[in-house]
Amino acid sequence: MRLLVQSSRRFFYRHPGQLLLALVGIAAGVAVVTGVALMRDVLINALDLAGEELAGRDSVRVHHPSGRIDESLLADLATRPGAPELVPAIAARARHDGRILELLATDPIAVGGETGMGLDGNQINALMRNRAGVAMNEATARRLAKSEGDHIDLRIAGANHQLELTAILARGRALDDRLLMDIGSAQEVLGRQGELSWIEAPAGSRAWLEAELPEGVRIESAGERRDAAARLTEGMRANLTAMSLLSLAVGLFVIYSVLSFLLVQRRRAVGMLRAVGVTRGQITGLLATETFILAGLGALIGLVLGTVLADQLLTLVRQPIAELYRLVPAAQTRPTVTLYLAIWALAVALALGSTLAVWLEARRIPPGQLVRQDRDPTGTRPGLYAAATGLLITGMAVTLLSAGLAAALGGLFLALMGCALLAPRAGMLLLRLMRWPLKHKLAGRALGMLATSRRRIAPALAALSMALALSAGIGMMVLGFRVTVDDWIERLLRAEAYVTVSQGVIDAELTERIGELEGIAAVSSARQHHLPDGRVLIAYDLPADAWDGFELVAGDPGPAREAFMAGEAVLVTEPFARRQDKTIGDEIVIESGDHRHSLPIAAVYRDYGSDQGAIAVNADDYRDWFDDEVRDSLGLYFHETGDIERWRQRLEAIDERIVVTTPEQVRAQTLVVFDRTFRISWALAALVGIIALIALVSALLALGLERRRDHATLRALGLTRRGLTGLVVSQTTGLAAASALVAAPLAIAIHAGLTLVVQPRAFGWSLPLSLPLPPLGAMLMLALAAGLIAGLYPAWQIASRNPSSELRSRG
Repeated sequence: MRLLVQSSRRFFYRHPGQLLLALVGIAAGVAVVTGVALMRDVLINALDLAGEELAGRDSVRVHHPSGRIDESLLADLATRPGAPELVPAIAARARHDGRILELLATDPIAVGGETGMGLDGNQINALMRNRAGVAMNEATARRLAKSEGDHIDLRIAGANHQLELTAILARGRALDDRLLMDIGSAQEVLGRQGELSWIEAPAGSRAWLEAELPEGVRIESAGERRDAAARLTEGMRANLTAMSLLSLAVGLFVIYSVLSFLLVQRRRAVGMLRAVGVTRGQITGLLATETFILAGLGALIGLVLGTVLADQLLTLVRQPIAELYRLVPAAQTRPTVTLYLAIWALAVALALGSTLAVWLEARRIPPGQLVRQDRDPTGTRPGLYAAATGLLITGMAVTLLSAGLAAALGGLFLALMGCALLAPRAGMLLLRLMRWPLKHKLAGRALGMLATSRRRIAPALAALSMALALSAGIGMMVLGFRVTVDDWIERLLRAEAYVTVSQGVIDAELTERIGELEGIAAVSSARQHHLPDGRVLIAYDLPADAWDGFELVAGDPGPAREAFMAGEAVLVTEPFARRQDKTIGDEIVIESGDHRHSLPIAAVYRDYGSDQGAIAVNADDYRDWFDDEVRDSLGLYFHETGDIERWRQRLEAIDERIVVTTPEQVRAQTLVVFDRTFRISWALAALVGIIALIALVSALLALGLERRRDHATLRALGLTRRGLTGLVVSQTTGLAAASALVAAPLAIAIHAGLTLVVQPRAFGWSLPLSLPLPPLGAMLMLALAAGLIAGLYPAWQIASRNPSSELRSRG
C-alpha cells in the first residue's frame, strides 16, 4: 500500500496540471452551488431585514392589511399594563438615479441601542434636528457615491424630494439600499402625519398583543415574513438552484476524468502490486481516499469562491427583485456553518459516487498485468444504456405528468442525466461519420484515434454536450420569451401617448381637463390598488380601441367585454388564474370597507407584468367601492396622429408636472427591465461552460498520456511537431464539434421544457414555443473556438515530449 501511495504522490508531483484541473473543476461547481444557495437565503430574508434591524431577529410585526396603522394605536398600546417595547416604523419605496431604495423611518432613540442601527448620540441628534436628514450604512454610501452633508434626490410616491445625508453607519447589513430617517420627519415629508406602516415588538409579546389588539389588526412573525418572500421568489430561486446543480454535475465529470487519467498512468503499477499481494479492496480504498481528498479540498476552495460569487450574483438580481417583487434584499450574503457543511458533504458524496466506475475498472486489473492497454473495449454497455434510457423516460414522465414546479425541475434533471449518459455514444457515432471524408488525411487519423478512446473522452463529451445544450437552451428560452414580451407589449400599447405626473397624482380634475383637449378622441386610465390579502386590483377605463390590447387566453371576447363594461364581471391575468386555481365563472370576492363585492370571472388575459397576477375591474365600480378618483396613468387616443412634441407642449401647458411617454419608450423600458432580469441566467450558463472546458482539457491530457507511444511513432515516421500539434488540435476541435452537434437537439428539448413546463409552473404565464436559431449558431461557433483553445496546452505538452524515450518505454 505504501508503494501505491508513493505512486500517487509522485504522479501529482509530476503532473500538477491534472491536480489543478481536478481542484478547479470541483471548486467551480461547488462555487456556483454555494453562490446560488447564499443568494437564495438573501432573497428569502428580504421581507424581514428591516424588522430584524429594528427589533432583533426574534420579533413580531403589528400591521393592518391596508399597509397603514393609525398612530394612536401605538400610544394606546404603550400605556396599557404589561406593554412590551414597541418600535414604530414607516416604510416607502424611493428611486435615486434608477436605483430602487427603501426609506425606513423609525424612532432613532428607540433603536439606537441594542438592536443595532449603530447610531451614536451625535448622529441621533443630527438626524432629529434636520427634518430632511437621513442616515445610511457605509456600503450604500459607497454605491451612491455620497458622503456626509451631500444631498440625495429621491422620487417617492410620485413626488420629488431632496434629502440630506447626515450620518453614515459603520454597521447594519440589513440597511443595504435603505435610508434611515426620523419618523416624525418622514411623516412630514411623505404627508403621512398620524400614520405608521407597522409596529415591531419582541416575539415573546405575541400573546399579550393578541389579547390587546383591535379587530382587523394582524400580527406577523419573522418566519411568516420569510415564508412570504419565499413564495414571491419561488420561481426565480428554483430555476437558479437547478442551474447550480447542473454546474456541479458538470464539475463531477472533471473529477471522473482526472481519476481515470490517474488510473491510466498507474495501470502497470497496480498490476505489479496486485501480483505481490495487494488486494482489490486496498486499491479501491486508496482511490476512494484520493477522491475524498481531491473533492474535499476542491469543495473547500469552492465554498470560498462561492461566497465571493454570491455577492456578484446579488448585484445582477437585486434591481430585478426590487422592480418585480417590491423587495429590497441585502447587498451582501450571510454565510452559515450549517449551509457550508451541507454543501461540502453533498459535493464529496457526489464525487465519490461519480468515480465508482474508475474504482471498478481498477479492480478488474489482473495481477501481473505489464502490457499496455490503451484501447477501450469495443463492445457496447447495455446496462449503462438501459439505465440512461430509464432515466430519460422517467424524467420525461415526471416532468409531463406532475403538477408542481419542484417535480418538473426534478424530472428535467433526471432526463438531462439520462441524456448525459447517452451523449458519448451519439458523439462517438458522429466522430466516425466526421472521419469518413477525411480518412486519408491527418485529421482523419486524429479523429480515428478519438473513436478508439471512448472511455477516456466520454466524460468530456458528456460534460461539454450538457454545458453547450444548457447554455443554448437557456438562450433560446430567453430570446423566445423576449420576442413574446415584445409582441405582447406592442399589442398592449394601443394609445398614441401615455401620461403620468412627475409628482403628486392624476386627480379627476386633471383627467377631465386633458380629455377636453381638442384632438383627443378618447382617454383610457389605469389605477392599481393592493387589497389587504395581498391581491392586486387594476381599475381600467377602457375605450373601444384599448380592448384590442387584451389577448384573452380563456373566455369569449364579446360577452366578456360586455360584462366587464357593465360592472357585472372581472377579468384576471393568467398568472393569477394559475396561482389561485381560478377559471371562467369562478367568483372573485373583493372587500371595500364594510362591503363585500362578488363578481364572476369573465375572461383570463395574457400578462407578463407580474408573476403574482392581478384582477382587472371596471374603473367606475372601483371608484364607487373605494372612493378613489385618482389615476396612475392615462392613455391618449388622438383623432389624427400628430406631432408628439406638439402634444407634449400642449399637455405641459395644462400642468407642468405632466410627463408624456410614447409607446416606443414604454416598450424600450420594458425590454431593458427584461434584459436586466435575465443577466444572471446568462452568467450561470457561462460558468457551466467554463467548467465543461476544464473537463475537455482534462480528458485530452489523459488521452495524450495514453497515446504517447502512438504520438512518438508518428514523430519517428517523420511527423513534425507542427503536424503533431495540428493532430491534437484536430482532435479537440472534432470533439467540440461532435459535442455541439449532440447538444443541438438537447438544447431544443431544454428550451421546450423550460418554455412549456417550467415557465408556466414557476411564473404562472404560458409562452408560445418558438425556435430562435441564433443561440444554436452561437453555440456551434463557441464550441469550435473552445475546442481550438482547449487543445493548445495539450498539443504543446504532447509535441514537446522526446519520442525516443517514449519508444524505448514498455508502457
